[in-house]
Amino acid sequence: MITRHTAAFAAAISPHQSFTLSEDNSKHMVIKTPKEKFLIDNETNLISAAELTTAYKIVRHHQSFKSLDCNTKLSVLMYPDSNIAARQSAARTKATAIIKRILAPHSIHQIQDDLENDIQFYGIMTDASSYKSVKLFPLLVQYFTEDSGLKIKLLGIKTLANELSETITKFCLATLTECKLPSEKVVAFGADNTNTNFGNKLRQTKNNVFSHLKTALNRDIEGIGCPAHILHNTASTAADVMSIDIEIVIIKLFKFFSMNSTRIDRLKELCQASNVEFMTILSHSRSRWLTLAPAVERVIKLWAPLTDFFKDVQSAPDVVFLRDFFENPLAELYIVFLSTQLMMMQRQIRRIEQSKMTIVEVKRQLGEVRFRLTERNRNKVYGKRTKQVYGKLKKLASFVEQIGVFEKEVECFFETAVNYLDDWLRPLEKYEIFMWMNLDKAPNVEEVAETVAYLTERGVQVNDEYKSEVACLRGFVDKIAGAEWKEKNVHERWTLFFKTESGKRNLLRICQYLFAIPGHNANVERVFSLISAQWTKERNCLTVETVDSIVKCVFNYNMSCTDFYNYVMKEEVLLKKVRDSNKYEWSKKFREENGLLQ
Repeated sequence: MITRHTAAFAAAISPHQSFTLSEDNSKHMVIKTPKEKFLIDNETNLISAAELTTAYKIVRHHQSFKSLDCNTKLSVLMYPDSNIAARQSAARTKATAIIKRILAPHSIHQIQDDLENDIQFYGIMTDASSYKSVKLFPLLVQYFTEDSGLKIKLLGIKTLANELSETITKFCLATLTECKLPSEKVVAFGADNTNTNFGNKLRQTKNNVFSHLKTALNRDIEGIGCPAHILHNTASTAADVMSIDIEIVIIKLFKFFSMNSTRIDRLKELCQASNVEFMTILSHSRSRWLTLAPAVERVIKLWAPLTDFFKDVQSAPDVVFLRDFFENPLAELYIVFLSTQLMMMQRQIRRIEQSKMTIVEVKRQLGEVRFRLTERNRNKVYGKRTKQVYGKLKKLASFVEQIGVFEKEVECFFETAVNYLDDWLRPLEKYEIFMWMNLDKAPNVEEVAETVAYLTERGVQVNDEYKSEVACLRGFVDKIAGAEWKEKNVHERWTLFFKTESGKRNLLRICQYLFAIPGHNANVERVFSLISAQWTKERNCLTVETVDSIVKCVFNYNMSCTDFYNYVMKEEVLLKKVRDSNKYEWSKKFREENGLLQ
């Protein structure tokens, strides 16, 4: 029995089969002029581009595929004079097929094309996060191209049965095989600083993903933990030496006010009496380090009304801890000091977590944090606001002893922070020989020679012509260095150099090795954020496969809808695939059953 779908497919797979026309039919054939044929083909492409862009727009703006059922019909009514609006049919089924069968696979083909050409090295990144009852693992790839600079792409998202290091390792290698990427070009692995991923901080243990990958690849590779996580733990570990546990205070304070509207009304009254703008108490999660600094800052802004509130509040089990805190005469001093340090850490974390941050830039930022902590301890720089509160209390004879305790704790805070940072920065010390690649100044041959020696030990061949290339680089940097140059990221500086000075193959090879090393793991976190934006309570019927395709499109193309439309208008392959029935699930099944699937 021939179904409608079967008939449609049969017609689609044989568009050029010869056929005969009856004499009567041949009389009615209309011969198109070249101009008419061009106009028809152009309109067909415009319709295909509109359908591709409509599907992309839906996922980029986190909308439901179902909304397209309305959108397609509505466009015909709203734009009655548009033949394209009348003929484009990207409703729910077609848009889903476009995302899953055309755009998502095409984004992987682009990565394959890059790595098949002149890209010698790439790095991979992964992490885990729970959504509903499943544990999701994305795998990202990072590499450097001469024309476009640093590229970070998503290869896929999978669910795994467990979080064992062997399971994660198999997932990484299987994904590379599935995407047809050469594993011999893998030079780096980036992940969070957990025992599962890297073992202990000295990385001497064997039962972890990093160690298993090196064994599977039969060579040494670079391993990078998350520097943002290191900074968070630095602040958290140092704060533990203080008399006041600021995290507990913030968590209890949020819980106290979030459960009772009467308390909030009273706080609003006290804010008005103190001429302080009321603001909601912010929450904090121990696993989300960027939430603590804003929450602490909010408490400082509401300090006067909060202090008045807990003076008058009636005793209750959930009040005693907070009342004791606000009655402590040194509480404000502690919280202002910690806020100053947290804000400094948070600024550095935000800089480090920029999407295309290289390992040399990250190392420089971490070194800057260490320098600031050391200098603040040496010069007793506590911060402007801390100094004001500290000065008022020091004038009061009754607080001399407590002030002395505070000073000792502050000194211990900075020492603990520096020691913790030093312990976790040891794996990055070897990248000191790459610091010339920041191009803050023109490098010399001796600096580059150390890098070449390191790469040679790892089997990366750089010939002696690099010396003449360095001479060319020196002239380029001396000539172009200026304010605009300083604003550029490191990979942008190198991209500009390669566009200006072509044929520098040895320096390009060095760049492709270094820039394949992930600077951080924040890009994996961005994938998790995209998953959360797509996989909402309202869209809980999405499968992991569909979410994988959606996030690939949003993350890998990373264009505005306008730019995407202009892009697909130049991609003839995509325009043709939209008109092909192979994008549908029923077509795939038909080809599988009939042995037609390539």
